[in-house]
Amino acid sequence: MPSNEPWLTKTFLASLFLGIGGFLYGFDSGIITPSLALASFSTYFDKPNAPLRGAIVSVYQAGAWLGSASVGITSDRLGRRKAIAFGCAWGVLGGALMAGAAHVAMLIIGRLLIGYAVGTVTGVAPVFGAEIAKTNERARITATNQMMVAWGFFVALWTGVGEGKWSNANQWRLGFAIQAIPALLLGVGVLFIGESPRWLCLKGRYEEAEKTFRRWHYNGRNDEWCRTEFAAIQTSIAEEVQAQHRLGWGDLVRTAPFRRRLFVGSFVWAAAMLSGISFVQYFQTAIYATLQFDQDRQLLVSGLYGCVAPVACILSLFFVDRVGRRKILIGSSALLSISYLIITVLAALYPAIPGKPTNEAAQKAIIACIFLVSANYSALLGPMTWIIPPEVFTTELRAKANAVVQVIHYSISLIITQCSPIALERVGWKYYILFILTNALCTLVFAVAYPETRGKSLEQIDEIFGDVQIKRDVESSPEKEVLEKDGVSITEVSR
Repeated sequence: MPSNEPWLTKTFLASLFLGIGGFLYGFDSGIITPSLALASFSTYFDKPNAPLRGAIVSVYQAGAWLGSASVGITSDRLGRRKAIAFGCAWGVLGGALMAGAAHVAMLIIGRLLIGYAVGTVTGVAPVFGAEIAKTNERARITATNQMMVAWGFFVALWTGVGEGKWSNANQWRLGFAIQAIPALLLGVGVLFIGESPRWLCLKGRYEEAEKTFRRWHYNGRNDEWCRTEFAAIQTSIAEEVQAQHRLGWGDLVRTAPFRRRLFVGSFVWAAAMLSGISFVQYFQTAIYATLQFDQDRQLLVSGLYGCVAPVACILSLFFVDRVGRRKILIGSSALLSISYLIITVLAALYPAIPGKPTNEAAQKAIIACIFLVSANYSALLGPMTWIIPPEVFTTELRAKANAVVQVIHYSISLIITQCSPIALERVGWKYYILFILTNALCTLVFAVAYPETRGKSLEQIDEIFGDVQIKRDVESSPEKEVLEKDGVSITEVSR
């Protein structure tokens, strides 16, 4: 991208709009946290025990699991835009059911549908963003998902604070009703923006793909760049289809390069869930309860916690395209491990026991470390979960592979959210040791097994994994490409 090109490009603005899906994810994830702390919620649902609280939280992950599993079909068949709209329709219905819940079964069904919507949208939106982005802005564009997740969580937590101040037996219904609004806005609005040119090429709709590509990127002065870049994309995708034929789910593990792609794309999300962030987000009020905080103080501190992530995410947009992916991953996981070590030591040495004086300095230090976990994840590891998976897969496999990645993500999150309230109730601070170990392990894996993809186009990244190699003949026209597949060279002229 030329140095004089504006920072707010069409694709970046589109990514902010697609980020409403991330906002939905953050809000839906966050609103259950203050709801569980409200006495009116607890009374209405007859004081749910730890396993039932875990089920209310984790059924959302189960719905997201189902939504992500369907993405490989809906996104490839319907296109990126219609797949997002399809998921949002379920989000509107789920929000309505939760807001009008007459019993816990209705609440759980609504939360399941909300989860399905989020699983669908978060499975497609990062792929869509990566496919329309230029190489030098791809990380910034896909990282906006994490920023919008943080803002969604922020709004949810402060909605909870407001609910706590509203003296009404139905105060908990407000946040659940709000969930339907971003789903409706995104579901309708996404149909009015351009489709992914790469998806159109995959379907053989080349003329429409080029027109769409130019609508995304043409600025009146870069006609030659648009022709050259689109030619490279068209040639690369045509070669993928020609050499690999129609790829199915089994092809994700058919060859060593594909298996490596799947590992790289999946493990970053596994690391995110094993970082303990979902445990902290969903059950932070329970953590504050172990510090003997009352309801108002729990909601206030959780609201302040929600302020950290949006700021950290905004800051990350200014360096995420400039710093190597591996450095960010290694540094983030190492710092997370240290943070949980400090939390564990303080909780063990200065436990908050009912009826006995508490060590306020230790409590403040624990809260500070919890806030540090949020800042670290939101600025470093979190954005990488949206950036890396879409960029390491070939176009034909991108939707299917990202569906598998999200299934793994939500499967681990489901286990963590179901087990955490029970573990916290039974073993207390000893549960934090798990996250010291998991983050230390992730640091090692990132250092040993992860390639660097910063600064490379999606087509160039194919060469890192060795299954698709593209060689440009610099002395010929820019539209001419020489591609190698399994040792056989194929020359394509795409225009």
